Amino acid sequence: MDTGTKEIVLLGQNVNAYNSEGYKLSNLILEIEKISGIERVRYTTSHPKDMSEDLIEVYKASKKLMPLVHLPVQSGSDKVLKLMNRKHTIKKYLEIYSKLKKINPDIQFSSDFIVAYPGENEKDFNYTLKLIEEVKFINSFSFIFSKRPG
Repeated sequence: MDTGTKEIVLLGQNVNAYNSEGYKLSNLILEIEKISGIERVRYTTSHPKDMSEDLIEVYKASKKLMPLVHLPVQSGSDKVLKLMNRKHTIKKYLEIYSKLKKINPDIQFSSDFIVAYPGENEKDFNYTLKLIEEVKFINSFSFIFSKRPG
């Protein structure tokens, strides 16, 4: 039955960590690729620590996966990332960026940033600005750190 659906967005807090009995997000995207009438596939939100090689490779194989990756980095400083208990480094983030750009130079990136995180100093903030200039994010969700209970 044709419902007129042209685009599917796979949504999750950390959607690229999806793994059900060995069936990963990359497999799901490739299955959606086979559906007639679906023209575009997107997913959000992903995490750098779960940006697997098989998911990166899907950007080579898929004709429907949109060339936009929302990959929240949070900070350009490894020190701040460690304080945030993030499980990636800037080096790892830039490796992912480079692999995807090599597959498709037109891939664009968006991200999330938190500034004024406890322990962040001006040098750390400048690392974030440097990263923003290097990656040239087309969109970002940027927030000033706000303390929350717990």
